[in-house]
Amino acid sequence: MSQKKTAITAALSVAQGVYDALQRTVKPGATELDLQTAVNLAANGHPVCFDLLSGPRTADVEGGATQRVLARGDALLLDLCLQKDGYWCDVCRTYFVGEARPATQAAYRAVLDCFTLLKENLRHGVSACALYDMAKRLLAARGLAGWMRHHTGHGIGQTPFEAPVEVAASKDVLCAGDAVTVEIGVYQKDSFGIRLEDDFWVTEHGAIDLWDYPMQLEDIILPFEDP
Repeated sequence: MSQKKTAITAALSVAQGVYDALQRTVKPGATELDLQTAVNLAANGHPVCFDLLSGPRTADVEGGATQRVLARGDALLLDLCLQKDGYWCDVCRTYFVGEARPATQAAYRAVLDCFTLLKENLRHGVSACALYDMAKRLLAARGLAGWMRHHTGHGIGQTPFEAPVEVAASKDVLCAGDAVTVEIGVYQKDSFGIRLEDDFWVTEHGAIDLWDYPMQLEDIILPFEDP
């Protein structure tokens, strides 16, 4: 096992604790800033950078925590980059606070299906632009044409964003030994955004998911009741 793969896997172990802490902090009256405090404490001194957005703010793609109070039905997005032993992981989960409404459920299922399609096609020799095109076509077929607003994955290592980068005009090609993300996001203006991201180790015949953390719809609807 390479030093890079070992270090990224170790960083992901810390990231798991961060997401666990985030979920525990979701409760009536909690603000985005409360969640940010929980994230920073759970990171336990490791360098981090992250997007933390809730409600309609998730449609903005990027941004830090505010004093916004969580509300039932909100989407809640944490996209976390964390460094350990000189290497970065980069993962994202989107949650729903208390319930997932029909429109957000449908979009989430489309994102999850797109994520699954791309991870099954990661391998040595595949072009980054081909992966991007796969995602774009699947989401368009699910009624989400135009909702993609960024790449569908990128390399990670000693920085949190490296080649290969999956965009339409990319000339990059995945190679065995690359550490890459699959990062699928859709965003409906002024309403909600959904993003899922995991880290993978590319091999000659496929890719190994380095982070086995829940992302099925039933796993990401968080309890939201008064104690």
